[in-house]
Amino acid sequence: MKHKAVNYLMMLWVVAVIGTVTYLSIFYASPYVRTWDEVDFTLALERFDLLAMQPHFPGYPYFILGGWIINQWIHNGLKALSIFNALAVLSAVLPIYGLARRLSGNGVMSFLLPALVLSSPYLWLMASRPMSECAGMALLWWFLWSVRYAMDRQTSLFRHGLSLMMLGFLMGTRLSFFPFALALVPLWYSLWQRPGRWRRLGLAVLVALLFQLLWVAGLVMSEGTLAGFWKLSLAFVEGHFSEWGGGVISTPMPIGERITQLFVRNLAGSALTGGSTLIAVGFVLLVITVGIGRLLIGKEGQNWENRQFIYGLVGCAILYAFWALLGQNIEKPRHIVPLLAPIFLLLFVLTARLAERLKTVKQPHVRVVRVLLYSLLVGLIVTQTIYGSQLQKRQAMEEPAVYQLHDYVRQIQEPFVLFTWEETRVLHYLGADYDNERIYTYAYFQALAESDLKRRVLLTDHVVQGFIQQGKPVEGHLKQIAEFTAEPLFDPAYHHIILYEWVK
Repeated sequence: MKHKAVNYLMMLWVVAVIGTVTYLSIFYASPYVRTWDEVDFTLALERFDLLAMQPHFPGYPYFILGGWIINQWIHNGLKALSIFNALAVLSAVLPIYGLARRLSGNGVMSFLLPALVLSSPYLWLMASRPMSECAGMALLWWFLWSVRYAMDRQTSLFRHGLSLMMLGFLMGTRLSFFPFALALVPLWYSLWQRPGRWRRLGLAVLVALLFQLLWVAGLVMSEGTLAGFWKLSLAFVEGHFSEWGGGVISTPMPIGERITQLFVRNLAGSALTGGSTLIAVGFVLLVITVGIGRLLIGKEGQNWENRQFIYGLVGCAILYAFWALLGQNIEKPRHIVPLLAPIFLLLFVLTARLAERLKTVKQPHVRVVRVLLYSLLVGLIVTQTIYGSQLQKRQAMEEPAVYQLHDYVRQIQEPFVLFTWEETRVLHYLGADYDNERIYTYAYFQALAESDLKRRVLLTDHVVQGFIQQGKPVEGHLKQIAEFTAEPLFDPAYHHIILYEWVK
């Protein structure tokens, strides 16, 4: 009776944590558009136009559709996308719990995983922003669950079709998550081993393509013609990999430094812990405790379905890690966030299965490990919830550096022109009524700067860095006149902006 009461209280506590996270995600939905991408998504609710980068390619149609539906009630595109994110993450409680229970076999303890995931500070911050990663993470959990669900009854057309449909939703929300499609390999391998392998596998591939064509066809129709859409997609892919995408080609960086940036700063320092040393210590202690427990009572095997699913999940994580390392913008921690799904899931499964096995152990010094496992999990959730709620409030209240820049320069009375890099998109969204331009080359900058000698020429440090990379002489021409700072966790690329005046 006492055991049931404890389980009931734990479930109530988990519900309270999830409810708190969801409420604060909506209450503290960010009133600011901090980045170029956030402007793209917000403007897309007013007019969907890929050519005008509303949003940018590949369009993220399901994310925009969800935000558009909510916007019909609240008439605030920025808030609508954030609310859609919060609701999408709330829906992910079901697949997260389902996966935890299937892989761990511990039904009651499995309630802790949704609370652990939803209270994760960086994911929680993303739920309050008009960005597609958070909705993509929610659909990633649904997709992974649907694959494991299909593996329990591999001849079921409904279950197999459900996993392919979820993949379609995932790709139509966040195409950059494509490495996780590898999770289908164990499922398709089972089809290959059955009679009529070519027919079964061919049908599965065809259905998968049809679900992808649903959202691609919508984008083609919005663009007008297939030729126009194809031309636009090629231009975006070329620009992403060769100019501004932040990948290994467009942003030269020693591979060792790139690995450190991605896995130490972005994954461990931001995405997993939200910059909290206490949370980092909690995860380290949990890993150590699980390791000690497994050494004391030995390893335990999984059933065939679970084992194949885990192998596929690890393969997805490795493939995505390479994609994030080589093809994604290394400055932005949000691009490594998908790795949190396999990290959280596998760590929890190891913890829960160990706790279940320790119930039957009689030695007191071994059973104390079980108490430690529960204590560390609950402690992590409490710490994440408290720390994450503080970050939520700060993100809603703290003015971004680019907003500070805008407020400063619009107070200048004499004629001037402001040259920026990606800050331009946000300035245009804010309705800047002063001359400002995004500049690409030093030669073009010189021509514009010298076209009117009576006006002051202002430029940001990101423009200066671009000139230096082009090998142009800027020493002796720069006079710093202002500096703006914000929280790096909220905007890693533009949390610090220095404003210079060009001395002619």
